[in-house]
Amino acid sequence: MSFARNIHLTQPFVLPRRRRAWFLNHNGYAVLRPADETGMIANGATIALARRRAVMLELRWTDGLGNRPITSLFVLSAIAYIGIYALEGPIRYLLYLQGRDNFILARDALMLGPLALLATADAFRLRIHPAFPVFALLAAFHGLVLIGTVHSALGVAYGLKIVINLLFGFFIAGRLLNPGRKLFAFFIVVWIVTLIGVGLDKFVMTFPWVGIKTIVGGLNVDVSKDWEVTDELARRVAGFARTSICVALLMPLISIVLMCRTKNAMLRGFLAASALGADFLTTQKGSIAAFFPIAAVLCLRQSMRLPLLRACCIVFAIAMIALPIVALDVHFAHGTGIFSGESLGQRLTVTWPEAWHWIGHRQFLLFGVGLGGIGGPQRLYAEADFNPADNMFVFLYAYFGVFAVFYLLALCLLVLRPVTGSKACAIPALASIAFLLGYGTVVSIIEDQLATLFLGAAVGVMIFETRPGARATSKSRSADYVEARG
Repeated sequence: MSFARNIHLTQPFVLPRRRRAWFLNHNGYAVLRPADETGMIANGATIALARRRAVMLELRWTDGLGNRPITSLFVLSAIAYIGIYALEGPIRYLLYLQGRDNFILARDALMLGPLALLATADAFRLRIHPAFPVFALLAAFHGLVLIGTVHSALGVAYGLKIVINLLFGFFIAGRLLNPGRKLFAFFIVVWIVTLIGVGLDKFVMTFPWVGIKTIVGGLNVDVSKDWEVTDELARRVAGFARTSICVALLMPLISIVLMCRTKNAMLRGFLAASALGADFLTTQKGSIAAFFPIAAVLCLRQSMRLPLLRACCIVFAIAMIALPIVALDVHFAHGTGIFSGESLGQRLTVTWPEAWHWIGHRQFLLFGVGLGGIGGPQRLYAEADFNPADNMFVFLYAYFGVFAVFYLLALCLLVLRPVTGSKACAIPALASIAFLLGYGTVVSIIEDQLATLFLGAAVGVMIFETRPGARATSKSRSADYVEARG
């Protein structure tokens, strides 16, 4: 019996006698090439060397980090970031009492720090991941567009702050949407704490941070805005989060991850019903409408989920694009009240027409206003023209112009690509994309950095799980090692 040992590859490994080295091709699989050929090998590849033959672990992962040591830093940063997001109300309140409102910006270092460290480490190895130059090139181009249209470098910085989480999410990908036991347990705690916070805020007490106004970076920021609604059922609550939208985003996304890992149908139903109940308490109708069909699909058998989730993605994408264009300036009888169509009517007659007016007067050719061209960044350079967009397509078009159409088309094509890897990994990614597209019909949800984090992770998972050539080795995923003969 031959002796074998595991070797963690950080450079091309030359097998004795045959003078051949292990490299990774573009799909992430090991191939044999001459030892003198230059190439790049990804960290995380593991090979077992026997006396006269090699046995290798299948070289395939669902994120761009492999098993590199920096992966732990990314996971810990994501945990801290989501924890701060879920408890942002009391955290901002404590900072408010100490006069340290600006310290909340330190949260962004949890995203920027690991990315900067990863880019620096790869640069020293002369092995920059392609995601870095692609992201930098696109961000620079769209940022220059904004500088040319409204002459605001601060607006570009604000816009970059919003979209940088896409890159972080891409690298952490499968570890976020298909978490290990520790991260999965953390998600359960966040889910329970958020549900308790919403219930307490709605029925038991009014938290001290409700309605406070903080100043961050010279901008006014409301915490759990007090809408002065006297009807307890209609009162909009945020629990421990900063706003009701945060809860309406966090609960469905966490619930999607939990439901996809839960085999018991009754438990999946309980998770879905609880998340929808929390959504109802926040009175965020867009989140309810987007999450309800997705939750229903996730309660079905696994074999039925993929096609239905793809259908949800396409339907929501069409609705998101068509609604602010086809139904623009349409008036309809909507009644009044928190659960009426009054807010949709306001978007159709006020918000979206004014947003298109802003874009039409400020855009450069067909390239939009630029990175940071609408929404929050406007408060830095055109506060009088501030417009929340309240639609993800309007928001993306203001940021990227005609490129927004190509980005959304690429996303739709990605969700329609056949899954050649693990369907179990692809399902939470598809469900997350579908929910964000659905909720994005009435809210510029991508302006929320948690949304960009999960969107980046979902895109990363779908790219890795739909790669051409993955089908040939997908059956060996359950095996620890595959013998390389010859």
